[in-house]
Amino acid sequence: VRMGDIMALPYQVGAADLITIHQVLHYLSNPQAAIKEAARVLKPNGVLLIADFAQHEFEELREKFGHLRLGFDPQEISDWCKEAGLKVEKIINVKDSENQTSLAVNVFAATINGQA
Repeated sequence: VRMGDIMALPYQVGAADLITIHQVLHYLSNPQAAIKEAARVLKPNGVLLIADFAQHEFEELREKFGHLRLGFDPQEISDWCKEAGLKVEKIINVKDSENQTSLAVNVFAATINGQA
């Protein structure tokens, strides 16, 4: 496990088998660039996992926690992945079925041009 600047990862092209972006994109002014940078570092057959909030209306998260975005539409992240040369293989929506007012999270599994 390694951590780095998501906009300028300290790795060569094709260095990583797996990259995880967990609850980060909603803090970024340019999340699309972060996905592109992750794709650059993935090996052929590598996997990018993205977990981030589904779209929501919890405006207080901007003030309390510095969120720049109130979640994402799955199509938006899928489009960014495609533009970065990735294919989204699976999207899982995780939510608390007992609490309808809680935040949901979407988990994306993407590969370089669908080669996993």
